[in-house]
Amino acid sequence: MEWGFLALWVGLPIVVGTVVVIVMTRIRRTGEPGVLSRVEEWVVAAVGTGAMLVAAGSTVFLVMAGVQVFTADPSRVTGFPLANALVPEFTEKSDAIVDAGYESAWLEVAGLPDGTRWLLYLEYALPLVAALAIGVAVSWLAIALLRGRPFVRSLPNVVGVAAIAVLVGGMGSQVAASAARASVVSFLDERVITAGDMGDGPYEGLMGWTLWLDLAPIGWSLGLALVAAAFQIGTRMQKDTEALV
Repeated sequence: MEWGFLALWVGLPIVVGTVVVIVMTRIRRTGEPGVLSRVEEWVVAAVGTGAMLVAAGSTVFLVMAGVQVFTADPSRVTGFPLANALVPEFTEKSDAIVDAGYESAWLEVAGLPDGTRWLLYLEYALPLVAALAIGVAVSWLAIALLRGRPFVRSLPNVVGVAAIAVLVGGMGSQVAASAARASVVSFLDERVITAGDMGDGPYEGLMGWTLWLDLAPIGWSLGLALVAAAFQIGTRMQKDTEALV
């Protein structure tokens, strides 16, 4: 069943889209000799089709995430960091376990304010926007390669936008996720829901505000920015070459 599902909803669209892309680019080609071999054309077309599907899927998931976040009540929010977590009772069944604890929890909360829902939506939406931008950039490049003109003026701009989207999507989603959970804790009242110590020992609870940043999106965005700069130089050189001819 799983292989049939993948073949129908992933493999078939890629095959059909690849054929369509190949046919359309050959029709629009201006009679110039191709720069790609037959195999390379099919590979580039398949990659471009996959990128188009990623962009289309990201758009659909953006809408679905918005519907889920703004209509669900109660709303399930995962990934709440815990402090002073108690040792789980089931760990007592093994003498080899020296210590244990829970790191996170999920909550189903009713009546979340709109501000919190927007933060939750940004957490899900920003990575999808980044995937959408990358899908558009890759499909744009694939079409330019198939048409024999990879150094078009608009491509560096598209890749540059994708670099910004990766940076904002990767870093912004992490900040939004942290702010969303802090907003939920505030909505539930920090005085009764967070961890602390009343003098007779610590008690477990949620943490008010935590933020651990993964800096990988910065590296990816810088790499894409360099690719955009390289295509900008290639576009300028191609323009100069055409002027000499």
